[in-house]
Amino acid sequence: MATYQFADDVLEGRCARYQQALDDVRERFGFDFASLGLAACPGAPLRWVYGSGAHGTRYRRIVLAPGHGIGGIVLKTARAMIVRDVDAEIDPREYSTYPIVFAEDIHSFCAVPVMHCGVAAGALLLAYREPLGPDGPDGTAFTDALAWLDGSFCEFSLVDDDFMNISSETAPHGALARNESTGMSALARALDAQEEERRRLSRELHDTLAQELLVISFSLARVESASSDPETLEALGQMRTSLDTVIMQVRNLSVELRPAALDHFGLQAALRSQAQVYRASYGTDIAFVGTFGDKRLDRALETQVYRILSEALLNACKYSGSDEVTVHLDRDADTLYASVVDTGAGFDVDHPQIKGTGCGLGGMRERAGIIGGALSIDSSPRGTTVALTVPLGRKEQGL
Repeated sequence: MATYQFADDVLEGRCARYQQALDDVRERFGFDFASLGLAACPGAPLRWVYGSGAHGTRYRRIVLAPGHGIGGIVLKTARAMIVRDVDAEIDPREYSTYPIVFAEDIHSFCAVPVMHCGVAAGALLLAYREPLGPDGPDGTAFTDALAWLDGSFCEFSLVDDDFMNISSETAPHGALARNESTGMSALARALDAQEEERRRLSRELHDTLAQELLVISFSLARVESASSDPETLEALGQMRTSLDTVIMQVRNLSVELRPAALDHFGLQAALRSQAQVYRASYGTDIAFVGTFGDKRLDRALETQVYRILSEALLNACKYSGSDEVTVHLDRDADTLYASVVDTGAGFDVDHPQIKGTGCGLGGMRERAGIIGGALSIDSSPRGTTVALTVPLGRKEQGL
């Protein structure tokens, strides 16, 4: 099986010939931004290591799991893609899935796989800060640049003959197409549909079932007040106690499906709501620290971060044996920083013992990849830290 491993100087952006080649292609064909993203070895995340025409160094902090983000999709599929107009072709609810778009204000791009030792090792990105069309670039520079590169970039070979979403004669070997129905973000769309169903069920439980049960509880209380028979009072009391327990369970289930606080008040309010459920269920003391406050994020991004952190919080309360868990939430202009820390027994991160459905850690990693985030899990007999960093972009900030 073909394999490779890039040296540290390459991954740290210190290879002058890569940078010079990137500068040459950008300047020759007039692109606003060009970047080379690399994965350290097969299966590793992709990072945009080299950039030309960048606003700053923010792009270098982006980490993309294979299959997620522009670079991750190209890396995993080993197929090229072209998007003529980001705003027209990408669902706004999924903007946070493409962090390079935010970092460099990209509105149209061409991305092609770079091959090394016979496998996809990264992606070459050529981009404009305007959409293609009558009032902007016509896209022929993409074709011209690929023809000039003639299938290679430094020692890499390029795959530029099998474009995804092709719909215009400017694309090599086909047309550039609108990105309205593709498998690029199938997981993101599936999770979004799942969240909509969770929201509907949560509202049904809270606004309908829980309210009907409350009406029954009040009716039982009135019957109790009108009765004087000891046996009847005892039976009614037991019924009302059981009913109150069911009402609490329905409310907790509503919160677990999707807390209303997530839609109305944001990430931290939702996590605090969920923490109350876990505190009551497992007796764990949960503290929140950091400067995040009640700041709001893009809806799709907020949902994925909430799911990751609530899963980490559940694992800490349920399995760690720790009496205390701390949730850290901070952000600056560019990045969200979050972590869940316990002082429990820890576990083998590389070979975790399967508990429950066995899907928790995998699901957390998938969700982090969808939003272009980096998830790390550090565990020892002294405790476990689950840390998440997520790049924030201009559309998330409402700019």
